[in-house]
Amino acid sequence: MFGILFLSSPVLAQDQDFDVISRHRPGFMWYYDGIKAPEAGQPRKYDRLIFDICYNDWQGTSVPMFEASPRSIGMNVNTLFDVALNKKNTVSFGWGLSYGIYRQEMNYVIWANDSTQSTHLNPGADKLGIDRSIFKFHSVSVPLELRFRGKNWKHVKLHLGGRVGFQFLPASVLVHKQGKIVSIQKNRGLYDFNPIGAQAHVRLGIRNWALYGAYHILPPFQASESTKVNLFQFGLSISLF
Repeated sequence: MFGILFLSSPVLAQDQDFDVISRHRPGFMWYYDGIKAPEAGQPRKYDRLIFDICYNDWQGTSVPMFEASPRSIGMNVNTLFDVALNKKNTVSFGWGLSYGIYRQEMNYVIWANDSTQSTHLNPGADKLGIDRSIFKFHSVSVPLELRFRGKNWKHVKLHLGGRVGFQFLPASVLVHKQGKIVSIQKNRGLYDFNPIGAQAHVRLGIRNWALYGAYHILPPFQASESTKVNLFQFGLSISLF
């Protein structure tokens, strides 16, 4: 009797898709579909919680690329809805909310010009006795993505998208070390920091993992006298479910 009850258990009967079995679960909470149970035949949803861990840098006419320190690491936390555009969910539309931290460590000093209310990047921070020069800010944005993926659960995927949002708490941090004494100078008064952020991004990978790249279309400093740069990021994306 106990054997019959065990074999008839709803735990075993809840998933008759033998191509997708529990030991192949590709991500945390992969079977989670919301408060209520999904309708019969509803396609599985993917990439609803994504972490982008990326190297941050910028490029401009007077600022060469790839001069930022390897410690220039930022992160995006993305929560998105996955809206299927066909029955097999090989094409979908993603939208939601994203929180990001941009952090760049460099050999430049950010200097705010009071008279013109502009921002300038002066090279040679190490020659001025500065051990670390850091530029950082936070952002909240709305990501929009067109998603392409294979049919199987262990699929190849391509996300093409962008995001628009609000950037806040910009800061320039200078760290000086002299013997055992460490002094930190923070400047939060960047006159022309752009509060509106817009970027294009791409992800290419397999199921949970993907390479990530993003280019910030709007420059961080708006004044005509400011140093002209655009930010970019690349790294890895990890999808938990």
